[in-house]
Amino acid sequence: MRRLEALVARKRFRRRSLRALRGSAGAAAAFGALLKVKVVGTLAGKAAIAVLVGLGFAWPALVIGVIGVVGIVLAVVSLFSGEGGPHGLDVGCTSDCEGKEKRAERLKALIAQRRAWLAAPSGPAPSVRWDARGRRHLTGSQRKRGR
Repeated sequence: MRRLEALVARKRFRRRSLRALRGSAGAAAAFGALLKVKVVGTLAGKAAIAVLVGLGFAWPALVIGVIGVVGIVLAVVSLFSGEGGPHGLDVGCTSDCEGKEKRAERLKALIAQRRAWLAAPSGPAPSVRWDARGRRHLTGSQRKRGR
């Protein structure tokens, strides 16, 4: 039993030492690259970025998970910040308000027509495509038969 525990302990030590070596090598390489590049002005900033890169080399799954969580948080924050552009969640009226109001009125008319038909069904059911009295409404002679 002692022999098996010793094997497990050696394997654990090897794994930790390789992870530490990989992380410190990544941090040293990143720090060396940051010394030549003018990305961060202070030495502490360069060291912080180098440590983060080293952690990325030591525990890549952890760093990928943290980046994923940060990305999701930033996406949610950007949705509610009001800076989403024309497709954000703000309810302010853009230049297409009239078109939206016309579509809403057509939809209400179609719902009223459908409810009236359901109350007293006579003939075929009203069709969304031809009976909405909106953009697609055509008289019998103007309908395309080829569709």
